[in-house]
This record gives sequence, C-alpha cells and structure tokens, in this order.
Amino acid sequence: MAQGAAGGKDVRIGGGASVVRDFLKAGLIDRLHVGITPILLGRGINLWEDLRELESGYSVTSEVAESGIIHVTFQR
Repeated sequence: MAQGAAGGKDVRIGGGASVVRDFLKAGLIDRLHVGITPILLGRGINLWEDLRELESGYSVTSEVAESGIIHVTFQR
C-alpha cells in the first residue's frame, strides 16, 4: 500500500528497533542505514537478536566517521 501511495518513489519507515526488526523479518527493507555510537547505554532492544544470516541477502558496507560513529549500510 505504501509503495502505491508513494507513486514509485522511495518509502521510508520510522520508529525504533522493534519496528525495524519487524520489517527486516518480513523482508521488506531494501536499504538500511545504521549509525552505531561508541557508548554503552545499558538497556534497550537488541536490533540484531534473532536476525541470523541477515547479511546474506544484502551487500554490507561500513565506514567510521571522525566522531567515532560507525555507519553500516545494508543494501539489496
């Protein structure tokens, strides 16, 4: 429905880790950009839990910014 409403343009989703995990499990994400900061907050939802072999359907690239943030991109 979202693709039809977008008229052929990109569709972006927003939300937290739970939303992203649901879309990843359903195979509905073609491109995912994750920014990883070098701090430990202690709690929260693990984005990668139960998503074994996720990378097998994507090409994965990463780069580290001067700030220390790691940018990881998954692309079909």
